Amino acid sequence: MRTTIFTGPSLPPGEARALLPQAHVLPPAKRGDVYRARESGSSRILIIDGSFSQVLPVSPREVVEVARDGAQIVGASSMGAIRAAECWPVGVHGVGAVYRMYRSGLFDSDDPVVVATDPDDDHSAVSVALVNIRAAIRKLYGLKLITRSQGVELHRVAAESYYPDRVWRLLFKKAGIDDPSGVIGEVAASVDIKRVDALRAVRFLSLLPDGAPADGTDRRFSQGPRYSSHDPLLGHSREELDLSLPPFIFGTGRYQKYIRFLLAGQLDFAGLTTGSESKLSRNSSVEPALAGLFLDIPSLSANLMDKIHHFRQFETEVMLWHAVHRLKDHKTSRTEVTPPHETKVRDSIAKAHGYDNWDALTTDLRDDALPSGVPLDWIEEACHDLTLARS
Repeated sequence: MRTTIFTGPSLPPGEARALLPQAHVLPPAKRGDVYRARESGSSRILIIDGSFSQVLPVSPREVVEVARDGAQIVGASSMGAIRAAECWPVGVHGVGAVYRMYRSGLFDSDDPVVVATDPDDDHSAVSVALVNIRAAIRKLYGLKLITRSQGVELHRVAAESYYPDRVWRLLFKKAGIDDPSGVIGEVAASVDIKRVDALRAVRFLSLLPDGAPADGTDRRFSQGPRYSSHDPLLGHSREELDLSLPPFIFGTGRYQKYIRFLLAGQLDFAGLTTGSESKLSRNSSVEPALAGLFLDIPSLSANLMDKIHHFRQFETEVMLWHAVHRLKDHKTSRTEVTPPHETKVRDSIAKAHGYDNWDALTTDLRDDALPSGVPLDWIEEACHDLTLARS
């Protein structure tokens, strides 16, 4: 099955190839590129980045026609998120926070995701996306590196700036924020929602079996399921749950109660003392053993799902995941999340992972993952979803 990925500023082409070596990786999509990918034999197409200026962008009609022709189309991060939010009724599958923001109506233009790029350097970004600026402001405020009024002013300046001028150094200057140590700039630059979504989309694609629909169902102009009796899947496909539940369970820290079963046969838990179940993953013996399982995420995910079924926790986990996402989708365009509330949720999730607070968790990161192997992007995703659901 031929796979084509369109990427550039959100995720360097080399990283996409490393995650999905068999994929045909191309620059940001422009008008006609999705048609050409389909005509060249691609049956699976991931749109991450697309052209916004100087050339015509890939159109919704093009995406719809290729999807109706039988191709599996996934969108995330940037142009892909926009087109997925527009074309989901014909089966286009969106991935990530940016997609959800567009799907919920929080964003209604391309301004939050558009960036200036360098065509001579794999179309890498030379300015900062507004969606990343918004997230960075929340993080800076949560870390007490800026005040609330500074955050408001920084957002105003960024929103009023032409997208090529959205560069941290210029924005700080216009907002009157001094950064002599460079710490504020360093923290701000570390926040990249578009990249997180792009990585998640490529990983999602890599886990799909050949021939499987991206969302596991035929959703052509579906009005949604209606239930005449209890459905343990709550309207979701088993394939969707197999892909979505493990990141949620690991990201929220709920996996702690399954650790003993995931590592059964590898460790003798009889002599381990942790003080609490949430501290188990941080045990000096458990931590490296669990990290070893993360070297093969598909197998680990399948093992987790097997254990959930075996101990009759499947419906419980599905119901929680479903409730969080229903609440999150409902509140995205209706609720404004405050930094203190976000900090409270982050600290709560940090405690579920065995840390005293969010700062302690982030200090322990190694290569964007905890020493136990849990990826930071899974934790960040859980924080985002729970923050909205609990707001």
